[in-house]
Amino acid sequence: MSRFRRAVLWAALTAVILLTLLSIYGAFLGADRAQAFFNSLPLAVYWFALAGLLIVGLAVFRRLLQIPSLLLTHLGCILILLGGMWGSKAGHVMQKQLFGIDKVVRGQLRLKIGDQTPMSRVVVEDSNSVRELPFAVRLKDFRLEYYEPGEIIIKTPAGQIRRFPAKPGAQISLGELGNVTVQQSFGNFKLRVEDGKQVPYDAPGGSNPAVQVLVERPDGTAMAGYIFENFAPVFPAAVGFDPTYRRTIKDYISEVEVVADGKMVAAKAVEVNHPLHHDGYHLYQHALDEDAAGQYTILQVVSDSGLNVVYGGYVMLIAGVFWHFWGRRALIAIKSRRMITPQAQHE
Repeated sequence: MSRFRRAVLWAALTAVILLTLLSIYGAFLGADRAQAFFNSLPLAVYWFALAGLLIVGLAVFRRLLQIPSLLLTHLGCILILLGGMWGSKAGHVMQKQLFGIDKVVRGQLRLKIGDQTPMSRVVVEDSNSVRELPFAVRLKDFRLEYYEPGEIIIKTPAGQIRRFPAKPGAQISLGELGNVTVQQSFGNFKLRVEDGKQVPYDAPGGSNPAVQVLVERPDGTAMAGYIFENFAPVFPAAVGFDPTYRRTIKDYISEVEVVADGKMVAAKAVEVNHPLHHDGYHLYQHALDEDAAGQYTILQVVSDSGLNVVYGGYVMLIAGVFWHFWGRRALIAIKSRRMITPQAQHE
C-alpha cells in the first residue's frame, strides 16, 4: 500500500473516531447548544474534510467501486454530509450567492387563537428580523389534548401533599379530615335550573374542566363540592384542606390552512412530530404562549433544503449495510440452490 493511500486510510479512520466523540459530546449539550456547536466554523471545516476524505477514498481504493455494499455505504455517507451542509446556515448563504435562492433557515410563525387572518411574517431565529414566507397560514382552530384522567392534589393543614386520580369512584382517606370521593367529572362545567335547583351538567363545546367530590367526615356528616382547573374550588363550608384539579397536556394541535394567491392550497392538523410540509418548508407545532392581546400558537418554520439528499443518503446507507450482511448471502444461497437442483434431477 502506497504512503498516500495509507495516509488517506488513517485520516478517514481518525475522522470517524472524532465524529463518534463529537456525537457523544453533542448529546450532552441539549438541542439548541448542539445545533450551534455542529454549525460552528471549526465543525464546518471538519464536515468538508470528512466529505472530501470519503470522496478521495472512492477514487483511491478502487475496490470500493467494485463491491456494491461498500459503494452504497460510502455514497450514502457522502450524501448525508452534503445534504446536511446544504441545509445548514452556511449552505443557505451559498444558495443565495450562487443561485439566488433566499430562504428562511429557521423561524417562528405566531398565529393568534381566534384570529383567522392569514399570516406569512416569520420571526427569524437568532435575530429580531422578520421575513415573509412565499405563502400565508391561517389558523382555523386550535385545541389541547390532555392525558385522562386528570389529577386531584390536596394540601393538608400539616403541609402534606396527597394526590389521586380525578375519575369517578376514586377515593382518598385524609384521616381526621375524612374521605374524599370523586363523584363526577366535567369537561365543560355548567349549571342549569331544574325544579328550582341548580343542577350541574357537562355542556358541549367550551372548556371549564371540573370534578364533583364528596367529603365524608368521621362524625358522619358529608358535603359535596366542586374543584375547578381554572378557578377556586367551591364548597358549602370549609373543608379543612386546599384542593386543586390539574390535567397534564398531551398534545397541542393547530388546525391550519395554507393560503397562496388568495386560495386555500393545503390544510393539516399540525401537532408535535406531525408537521405540515409546503413549498420548501416544514411547519412544526412548537409552543403555546400568551400576551396582552391573548393566546397564540407558535409554529416553527424550518427550511427543507438538503433534506431529500439526506434521506437518499440514509436509504443508500441502509441498503449497503443490508446487502453486506444479508443480501449477498441470500444471493449466494439462491445461486447454490439453482446449481444443486439440476444436479439432483440428473441423478
